[in-house]
Amino acid sequence: LGICALVPLVVFGLYGGAISDRHDRRTVALVASVISWTVTLGLVAQALAGNRSVGVLYALVAVQSAAGAVNGPARGAIVPRLLEPQQMPAANALQTLGFNVALTGGPLLGAVLVAAVDYALAYGLDAVLFTVALLALWRLPPIPPESEVRSRSGFHAVVDGLRYLAT
Repeated sequence: LGICALVPLVVFGLYGGAISDRHDRRTVALVASVISWTVTLGLVAQALAGNRSVGVLYALVAVQSAAGAVNGPARGAIVPRLLEPQQMPAANALQTLGFNVALTGGPLLGAVLVAAVDYALAYGLDAVLFTVALLALWRLPPIPPESEVRSRSGFHAVVDGLRYLAT
């Protein structure tokens, strides 16, 4: 399962930032989020159907990992474009707090729901909460790339990023 999550994360993670630099960040985040949301609905459907196929689970995890790798840079680039510079420390603190609460509380709540009821309820609650987040993302204004970043795309942007990291 770790390999099914790691490989798409690395492959698409290299392109996630380049895609976000080249296209409207809200649109990139929306597309990646809709893909992740669809995977969550797939998990709900699999649980409701009683399907215990490991292959289906691996495929869903791989798709969700790829979408998350593209979504992360897009969402990370949205916040600085919406807020004033003096608001960024508070926004970063709030994002970190939210991430850590989700990282700790999400699996704990999921385990309690699975133990008390079943997987379908846990995945269903995730789908409902994901829908709320998706609607909030939908309400954001367009966030086009800054004009000076539009020149490079795809593989060239990834190579430029790796060269920058090397320095």
